[in-house]
Amino acid sequence: MRPVKLIMSAFGSYAGKTEIDFTEIPNGLFLITGDTGAGKTTVFDAITYALYDRTSGGTRDGNMMRSQYAGEETSTYVEYTFLYQKKEYKIRRNPEYLRLGKRRYADGSPRYVKETPKVELTLPDGSIFKGKKRETDQKISEIIGLDADQFTQISMIAQGEFLKLLLAESRERKKIFSRIFQTRFYYRIQEELKKQAVQLYVKLEQNLQEMKLEMARVEYPSYKKDGGVWPEEVQLEKCTEENELIKQWKVIAGQDIPDRERISVILKEIIDQGNRWEKVCKKESSRAQTVLEDKNRLLKEAELLNQLFDSYERVLSRLEEKMPEKAKYEFLTGRIQTGKKAGRVLQEEKRYLEEEKRLTELEVQERSLQKELQECRKQLQELTDKQKEAGREKTEKETVLTEKKVRIQDAILQYQSMNAKKEELDKITKEIKNYLNQSETILQKKEILQNNQKEILTFLKKYEKIETCINECRNQKKHIEEQIRHYEDLDHQEERKEELKEDCERAKKEADREQKNYENAWAEYEMKYHKFLNEQAGILALNLEDGQPCPVCGSREHPQIAALSDEAPTQAEVELAKAERDKKEKIRDIKTEAFRKCLAGYQAAQEICLTLQKNIKDEAEDITGIGWKEKIQSLKRTLMETEKRLKQLEEIFERCRTLKENQEQIADQIEKLEEKERKTSQSLTESKLMYTKLEAEYQAMEEKLPYKTMEEAEEHLREITGKLELVRNNYETVTRSLTEKQNKEKELEGQQKTVSASVVQSQEEVQKKIRSYKQIIKEQGFEDEESYHSQCMTERELEEAEQWIGAYQKELQELEANRTLLEQQLEGKERKDTEQIAREIKEASGELEEIRKEYMKLHNTNERNREIRDNLKRNFEKNSGLQKQYEIVGNLSKTANGNLSGSAKLDFETYIQRQYFRQIIRAANKRLVRMTSGEFIMQCRDVEKLGSQGQAGLDLDVYHMATDTVRDVKTLSGGESFMAALSMALGLSDIVQNTAGAIHLDTMFIDEGFGSLDDVSRDQAIRVLNDLADKDRLIGIISHVNELKEQIDHKLVVKKNEKGSSVSWSL
Repeated sequence: MRPVKLIMSAFGSYAGKTEIDFTEIPNGLFLITGDTGAGKTTVFDAITYALYDRTSGGTRDGNMMRSQYAGEETSTYVEYTFLYQKKEYKIRRNPEYLRLGKRRYADGSPRYVKETPKVELTLPDGSIFKGKKRETDQKISEIIGLDADQFTQISMIAQGEFLKLLLAESRERKKIFSRIFQTRFYYRIQEELKKQAVQLYVKLEQNLQEMKLEMARVEYPSYKKDGGVWPEEVQLEKCTEENELIKQWKVIAGQDIPDRERISVILKEIIDQGNRWEKVCKKESSRAQTVLEDKNRLLKEAELLNQLFDSYERVLSRLEEKMPEKAKYEFLTGRIQTGKKAGRVLQEEKRYLEEEKRLTELEVQERSLQKELQECRKQLQELTDKQKEAGREKTEKETVLTEKKVRIQDAILQYQSMNAKKEELDKITKEIKNYLNQSETILQKKEILQNNQKEILTFLKKYEKIETCINECRNQKKHIEEQIRHYEDLDHQEERKEELKEDCERAKKEADREQKNYENAWAEYEMKYHKFLNEQAGILALNLEDGQPCPVCGSREHPQIAALSDEAPTQAEVELAKAERDKKEKIRDIKTEAFRKCLAGYQAAQEICLTLQKNIKDEAEDITGIGWKEKIQSLKRTLMETEKRLKQLEEIFERCRTLKENQEQIADQIEKLEEKERKTSQSLTESKLMYTKLEAEYQAMEEKLPYKTMEEAEEHLREITGKLELVRNNYETVTRSLTEKQNKEKELEGQQKTVSASVVQSQEEVQKKIRSYKQIIKEQGFEDEESYHSQCMTERELEEAEQWIGAYQKELQELEANRTLLEQQLEGKERKDTEQIAREIKEASGELEEIRKEYMKLHNTNERNREIRDNLKRNFEKNSGLQKQYEIVGNLSKTANGNLSGSAKLDFETYIQRQYFRQIIRAANKRLVRMTSGEFIMQCRDVEKLGSQGQAGLDLDVYHMATDTVRDVKTLSGGESFMAALSMALGLSDIVQNTAGAIHLDTMFIDEGFGSLDDVSRDQAIRVLNDLADKDRLIGIISHVNELKEQIDHKLVVKKNEKGSSVSWSL
């Protein structure tokens, strides 16, 4: 990039339009000189602002660069024209500021409007780049090939920035190089390797913890019996062998790194020992089960026999109780026969009485109809007379009332016309009132708007620098939030660790509960299985005959045949119990595996917490007197205060923005109100004239009307209309009643004829029923009606008697049959004593339960040990693969992150940056040797001399050639530091151009400390810069040192007076 022209308007200390033509200096070195505060640095600020929307030092925002010397009508902007790769570009940029508006307020006061920030890029072909502000800024950075930070480090070195690269710590220099050389990619490689190593380490630890948990679950199988003698193979087991295995296993389980081969050998011996004990215990369980089943069978047979004796005694007792009921049985049998005969007579009597009742009802109805018909004929005559009178009255009154109605209707039409006039008058009256109100409202609004204008100007003046305050507050808030996130990571992991701990406790409880459920299901299955096997012997025994061989043992004699049991389970029930046992076993395994996973997750969380604590240890130690949790609270309180302050500032800024937007709107509103006031006054005059005209017409119409009001006329009309309707309705009502009464007369005459015929027919039917009733009394064997009534029974009485006889006969038959059957079954038998048998069963059951518990304990222990053996095998195989991966990735991570023990803390990104750093130093030393006459050079500190604490690798030393000594660059004097910094800046510029081929740095600006050099050093520095500033490169220096004015021919002189700054070339 090579500058062509720079135009500054109302920018910084330059009040008007100031133009600097750089084509007057074709190449070489030039000096920008002037008094302190004259505006020298503003030239650099303008170039940096045009390119990157910020100043060269970064301390002033572009919005702060509006000149205090400029007139209100002068626009603030910077226009910068430059060449890049022989192509010309032009940038015009203006900040946000308040400018004088084109129109003034109504009272003549000036109106200010906000000028929004804009940027315009003109391309080499003369076209304007089309894009928003952000897109245009990005396009400029692409053209130059540098962002703002890189530009101020390489091409335009501002005050305070010159020594930054030279004296920076390794940590700070790393940040600078990361931006300039884009080495962040290598840092991401470091982080990814670290992440993978941590993940593999956590997996290894989880797997190791799982193995330790599995080994801790191993139990040594033992089997003891209180009393009695075990078989010979059990007595051969030695207690010393058991103790030796337990002792060996505890030693192995306590080792930090498990011995796979030794674990497999000892665990196999433990499992084999458990299998032998389990077989012995199972044999004992079968023997005890057989004894218990024999005792149960004897008890059931004794109880069944005793129950038969009890039943026989109850039958005899019940037969004796039935003897007194025989007399009642004979009486009820005779009574039922006579009651049924009386029931047949009763049916005929009911038919006779029903017909007689119907005849009585018909005769009453006939008399009622005769009376109603006479009354109807009397009323019919009266209605005929009323109809004639109503017709005469209707004819007389209709003629008179109709004439009056027509006259009143004509008057109402005239009232309606007058009311229309009245409505027009009311409407105009409202319009006049509205116009008067509008005029008053317009005056009030106008006054309010003018007051608002003054208040807005006062408010905006008060908060001119609000944006700068907001940016500072936002940066502070961002910094605090980053600190809080750093410390909260550990707090979050601690909370997660506690949650995992609670999950482990819950999972352990569930696993223990499911273990107990499994043991119960297993015992139930074993009991049903043994009962089922024993029952198979009873089934085979059903077909045994004396002299025939047994299909099981082959014996031809069968002294004690197995009997079937009533409580023996079926094969389906045994299979169901087995399925239930298998189901409980699977649930137990799932819960146990869940517990192991929870525990492994908890231990992994512990490791992560320890790692995070270690990572933030350095920062936590920097906190004097408080811990990291207190630091979080302190930071949050500070953040809340900062956010509160930021919110207040943003609200003020938003208020400012809104007020600026409202300024022009208020002016427009005032103009519209004045125009509206004029139109309202004109409309008010027109309405008053129209009101006077309509009022005269209304009064003339009012004098001609017969009634005072329209309501009075309408009242007379309603009265006459009501009289007409009354006369007509009276006549219609009488006529309608006459017609209804005539129809009623015909209806009653028809009903009378029908009822009279029914009465005659019913009288004949009653006589017929009486004869039939008397005849059936004789046929059923009754002497007369009284004798029949005495033998009648209700249906309920008859039903109850028949039910009692049936129940008596049924119970007597059942008792006789049961007595005969029981006498046959009990012939030659006696009662049994069941209490002794029950005591023997209880003893056998207790023994079986103890053996089953021992067997269940052995079985579960063996199952668990076999499961542990399989799990450990998988864990060892998994551990082998993870260990190989971790050795590779872990070593790569330590190397890339500079964590190798005993070596310098040099990470991968720093290693890459170190190569760039060496190239920069070599390029810088070429100039430094000339400046210092070979007194000293810079060198990158050797890896062997780097410390092992903190970030290192980009440390800079000075080598004195005369004394052959090395010291820190910070020990240089002021002048030496300036020469070294200048050489470093020039070397950095060379390397950036060489490494990034698209970047062409044809110009360099230096705003720093030539005043610290002695005459010799200054001369040497100027010679180096002159050599560097050849025909293809331009170098500008800002300085007020007088000696430089003599050494540098081309000068841009900056002067300042009460009207602002100005520039001129001195060539």
